[in-house]
Amino acid sequence: MLNKHFILFLLFSTMLFVASAQQKSVDTVRYDYSFSFNNGLYTSFYSFRNNAPIPFDRIVSPAYDNDFITSILHCETISYYDENGILNEIPQKLIWGYASNGKPNILWDNKFCLIPYIGTISHFMTTETVTRYINNSGTMMYDPMYIPSSTQSYTSEELVHYFINMNTGDIIPYNSNTLTELIKNDTELHYEYTNLSKRKRKKSVMEYVQKYNKRHPIYFNK
Repeated sequence: MLNKHFILFLLFSTMLFVASAQQKSVDTVRYDYSFSFNNGLYTSFYSFRNNAPIPFDRIVSPAYDNDFITSILHCETISYYDENGILNEIPQKLIWGYASNGKPNILWDNKFCLIPYIGTISHFMTTETVTRYINNSGTMMYDPMYIPSSTQSYTSEELVHYFINMNTGDIIPYNSNTLTELIKNDTELHYEYTNLSKRKRKKSVMEYVQKYNKRHPIYFNK
């Protein structure tokens, strides 16, 4: 016969689960491309995940005008009124990004970058200055930690891809090795992906990101 305390615990747990499910259906929505993010400035990854930016009309300094985004990159602090009408100030270095016209952008390497693909594993692109060295045999090398004796080198602006782990906020290089780690909690998909040839894994990164996100949808506050 079941212990009375266990029955009460089971009943209480069930009530919590139902309440949580009801709350989820009321306050959050499963993300799809029709979702529009609230416009404003994100003070952290969690303000983005909660769809709770500082609305632009509450920002006092820098002024919200045509140069606002550029001004954010060069200011030290941002002043704004909170929901209680109290003036607050935060360091610029805490800014995570912003949303405009319902589209989110992340601040990365002192540049704002659109996040065009959103899911539990999200993806964005930016340009970075890359230095490449030419060794004595004329072969190009790229290694940020490598300091050659030769002065033959050149720099260029190159397109670089990143993942955003939406469970943690971590920004991760976009490649097959990091994807393998990101999907390891899905045993079936992880097994399928890791059993591809190395070449096929490299070519199938975005395909498996999409598969994973379909199996693990992401929710945002309305």
